Amino acid sequence: MEFSKPQEEHRFLEKLLGDWLVISASGMEGCDVSADSAARWTETGRALEGLWYVVEGRGSTPDGTPGSTLLTLGYDPALGHYVGTWVGSMMAKLWIYKGWVEPDGKTLILEAEGPDFEDPSKTAIFHDVITFIDDDHRSFSGSVRQPDGSFKTFMTNTLERQS
Repeated sequence: MEFSKPQEEHRFLEKLLGDWLVISASGMEGCDVSADSAARWTETGRALEGLWYVVEGRGSTPDGTPGSTLLTLGYDPALGHYVGTWVGSMMAKLWIYKGWVEPDGKTLILEAEGPDFEDPSKTAIFHDVITFIDDDHRSFSGSVRQPDGSFKTFMTNTLERQS
């Protein structure tokens, strides 16, 4: 078996490396992003030999309890798209992503299926969107597909590189 080697699609994910601080947020009422350093959401991104990228988040949830998240991302040449997972300490759901980069070359769409907000017995299609604004700033938004096919954003945040 020949070992995989990073491709251009993998290198795109290098922008996630380093330490990041959430500097603004909406749709996450109760999550402190500025005043209390212990409550601030931070993320640290690292690479597994350039093929896989792992981003670990930590902060305070809206009810004040500590929260943590773990994002894994890579690119599967055989499938022709980005793949990944997301888990958070606030839910028992493992989110499985299929992703692509938009034509602007700076926006990564990560699509997953999960419990519908209105009726948890049903599922809905979600988009988590990472947009690289520049080398030191990126945004993240979460949206859910509506019955008419459009996507309604329910949360956004902006992150700034710390190192």
